[in-house]
Amino acid sequence: MAIPRSSWTGCPKLLLMVRPKQIVGVYLAAGSSRRMGTAKQSLELAAGICLGGLALLKALACAELAQVIVVVRQGDALHWLPEAAHNQLASGRCRLIVSPDAELGMAHSLRAGIQAAEESEADGVMVMLADQPFIDGSTLEELIAAFNVEVGCDFVASGDSGVPKPPVILGRGMWPAASALKGDTGARVLFHLPAFRGQIIEAASLTFMDVDTVERYKEAKDIYKHQIMLS
Repeated sequence: MAIPRSSWTGCPKLLLMVRPKQIVGVYLAAGSSRRMGTAKQSLELAAGICLGGLALLKALACAELAQVIVVVRQGDALHWLPEAAHNQLASGRCRLIVSPDAELGMAHSLRAGIQAAEESEADGVMVMLADQPFIDGSTLEELIAAFNVEVGCDFVASGDSGVPKPPVILGRGMWPAASALKGDTGARVLFHLPAFRGQIIEAASLTFMDVDTVERYKEAKDIYKHQIMLS
């Protein structure tokens, strides 16, 4: 059951120093872009800045992620991959996985990412979506810090006014259930089950902007331009 952090008391906190849990990023970039009508990962928010690469850069910049697994669909030319990803592919920290059943829905891409993570000794996976370009690095760090400090908890999710949404960390104990999902069903359906316990950490509303229509794409371009002007 998911309970907002402010009222969450289900799992005791460790007061002693412990080994940080190993977390692997699972970056879902295998969507069909049906609503957009074109492969949205390659859409540019500015010259040379592709939609699908922005959140990936945040994941790669997060030192607490031992590895970042990028799940793509068959035939993706990967023009949207940023240069930093190519560099980390060479080192092995970034890894590309093709989801053979991507056309069946997001759950099948999640399954492919989890199966790849199972080859490691990871304690959890951080699930991120390629069409959420405005994920903030501090949000990722806060989720990881919470997952590290809480004992016996299965997930830590970002909260949109109390509603759990990606980015979300799924502990290893949730992987079999998450891998059994089908179609476009996300892991959120599992958070209300009594078998799993976790917490929700509120995040800025811009974190959850899902660029899945032409109108949203235009809005995202304006937001990105504004952010660049302020930086």
